[in-house]
Amino acid sequence: MSDSTAAPIPPDMAGLHPEIPLDGTRSPDEFIVSAMLWVPPSPGPTSSQDKGRYLLQLRDDKPGLPLRDHWAFFGGHVDPGESGEAALVRELDEELGYRVHAFRWYFESIAVLPRRKARVVRKVFYLVPITAADMGAMVQGEGADMRLFTLPELLALPRVAPHDLAVVMTHAREHLIYVE
Repeated sequence: MSDSTAAPIPPDMAGLHPEIPLDGTRSPDEFIVSAMLWVPPSPGPTSSQDKGRYLLQLRDDKPGLPLRDHWAFFGGHVDPGESGEAALVRELDEELGYRVHAFRWYFESIAVLPRRKARVVRKVFYLVPITAADMGAMVQGEGADMRLFTLPELLALPRVAPHDLAVVMTHAREHLIYVE
């Protein structure tokens, strides 16, 4: 399509950063870890649709806070010199008073966010299996609420962090997505 027939740029998109090369020459501006806290389905006969429940926090509704008033995974920024794994352990301790027993790398993405200031964000998601006893010991230190959700319940919510929802969908539908 030539420039003369291209759709006009919406006013709210005007002035966004020029395209950022994603050829590995630019390091991410931010490194963020997220914990997909997951309660596996109960043993025994379950529906093939039952992939367990996911613990999310309702982020505070504060002006300027990214994803304010959205349901999102627990997690946060990786400090300089800190590994993603160490940041995950630290963030869960700070946000929930929870000492992680087990976790594994699950998903990773690098995205250029559509903002006026160019930001390349590396986000690593860790799968953290939890139990009812683990949840009973958790004390939420930030955010307005926390709750367990199934995938259908998350899909029905009006405000869920998009990247987090995509990772839950991938996890819950692995058997449909990845054929080995």
